Amino acid sequence: MRRKQWWLFALTLGTIILVGIILTDALPYFRGPAPETSAWYWPYQLRPLQRWWAPIGAAWLMLLAAGWWLRTQRGGWVTVTAVLLLIITSLLLQLGLVYAHKPAVFPELIDRTLSHLASGFFQTAVEIDDLRAVLRSYPAAMPGFTSEHARTHPPGLVLTNWLTIQLFDRLPGLSALIAPSVWAARCTDLWLLNRPASVAAALATWALLPILMAALTIWPAYLLARQLLSISAAKVTAVLTATLPSLLLFAPKSVQLFAPGTILILWAFHLALVKWSKRWFLFAGFLFSLATFFSLGYFAFALLLWAYALLMIWQQKSWQTIGWSHIIGHGALFGLGGLSIWLSYWLVWSVPPWQIWQTGLSQHYELVTSHRRYDWWLIWNLVDLMVYAGLPLLIGYLAGVVDAFKNGRSPHLTPINKLALTLFAFVLFLNLSGSARGEVGRIWLFFMPLLALVAADFWDHKFPGWKTAVLLIALQLSLTVSLGLAWQPVRAVIVIAAEPTMPTSQSPDSRLNVAFIEPGLRPATITLQGTTIAFDKAALDVTLFWQSNRPAKRPFTVFVQLLDKHGQIITQQDNWPVNGQWPPTCWTPNQPVIDTYQLSLPPDLPPGPFTLITGLYDAHTNTRLATTTGSDFIQLQSIQFP
Repeated sequence: MRRKQWWLFALTLGTIILVGIILTDALPYFRGPAPETSAWYWPYQLRPLQRWWAPIGAAWLMLLAAGWWLRTQRGGWVTVTAVLLLIITSLLLQLGLVYAHKPAVFPELIDRTLSHLASGFFQTAVEIDDLRAVLRSYPAAMPGFTSEHARTHPPGLVLTNWLTIQLFDRLPGLSALIAPSVWAARCTDLWLLNRPASVAAALATWALLPILMAALTIWPAYLLARQLLSISAAKVTAVLTATLPSLLLFAPKSVQLFAPGTILILWAFHLALVKWSKRWFLFAGFLFSLATFFSLGYFAFALLLWAYALLMIWQQKSWQTIGWSHIIGHGALFGLGGLSIWLSYWLVWSVPPWQIWQTGLSQHYELVTSHRRYDWWLIWNLVDLMVYAGLPLLIGYLAGVVDAFKNGRSPHLTPINKLALTLFAFVLFLNLSGSARGEVGRIWLFFMPLLALVAADFWDHKFPGWKTAVLLIALQLSLTVSLGLAWQPVRAVIVIAAEPTMPTSQSPDSRLNVAFIEPGLRPATITLQGTTIAFDKAALDVTLFWQSNRPAKRPFTVFVQLLDKHGQIITQQDNWPVNGQWPPTCWTPNQPVIDTYQLSLPPDLPPGPFTLITGLYDAHTNTRLATTTGSDFIQLQSIQFP
């Protein structure tokens, strides 16, 4: 067996072993240094076998799309089609992995977006009454935010979530169209149900936007690779990026937004160095400033950019061609662009940027870093990086670093060699600094696509041919799918509505078929199909048989009242249907809802006559629903007690 074949055989065997370890949890220490303890770890939760078809099927579609593109030699529309197919299959794979965890995909995405532990930016934005006041005192406001993520981040994510809500406020028709599906997903959540439709529409947007941005990362990754690599290596870069486990497993977290941002920053910065253009340096700095306004972690990325620039200047001997004054001047333009958002914020809101930086970093240390051992994570950060970048990708990257060190002795250091060396130093700095202790599969996602560039260059140069590339993609996908099926990278810790058990064979004694009509666009028609009524001297038992054509927009309360001949209430019971567990916002179309009530009767009850009525009202506004005849209640029965 030739040396190259041994390489591929060892890589394949190693990946298969790693997949087996992940699926069986044979070595729990891959999930963290102290699994099942208070120290950070990735929980093990093997998903039911009957749900595996979705991520496996999506992975096969991605593999077929990648194989077709890698095999063809044509460009133009073929490239556009291939990238589009990779984007679509990335979306399918992300959704398939969510489905494997929970078949109700959209409600799960909504729950993850609302969860304080999984995200927390959206709820923080919703609860801001006066944005101007918050922005004027943001450092003081940060420790008071409910979500730990909001407490450690600059204003960018909270601000964009808030602006999304304001946008939908100005689009009431679109909000009304989107909101019902969100309300149905959180059908017992009064925090959400009692807010305007614009909040629900914005929540849906932020539940889907990170997934879309993760898939779209493939396109800028390919464009950057075309600047640095051959066409074939650029293709490998795109497909390796598409199969990054970290990019696919954390849906729908905000970190998925950062990966394309990193690529765009490096793309603009590289062009600035090649062209020595003032506009490109300023533009690259602006992109960097925008990124830091969303995450303070990007400030560390400046070290990589400056190291990359120094290597470019050293190799090209730029000081001899354009002079030190121009080099310093262009660097200053990048610095100006890099501070532009922060300087604008300081100018408008009178908040010095360093106050936000200091508060965010101190909050991160207090909430996370101080509770995790430095020595443990010095090793396990690298284990996490290997798992969430993918073994084939990381092996290719490390081999690329070795090649870069070898080429460093010659004047022929390529841009990708420079990137390999600066990335290597960057990862070492992040790890040794102890700023990240655990979760780096998520936290370091923002620069992982850059590893794919170096890995693609190595694999394409040392192992040319589409068959090897397809093997690499298959191995990456097998690792991604196994992680999604066995580990739990995202935990939506939030109260979830559970459908109560209702009898299925019970039928009403009397038929009514009276409908209540919900106000507004696309109203729900809630029909009382019939009743079963029984009573004695102590209690009145009422069973209502409901059905609706769609989930209601409001969690209406049912009232059942016994009235005397003067219309005065003798006894009553008000609650959400099914003992307060299943309001009409949770009902699926044409689902029978069997709803029981027991009204206690006073011991001195006169003989009667009495009238039993029922209806629905919105407890938030105390407004009753009307029937098709305009009445706000239904008379069920006249009762004469013995």
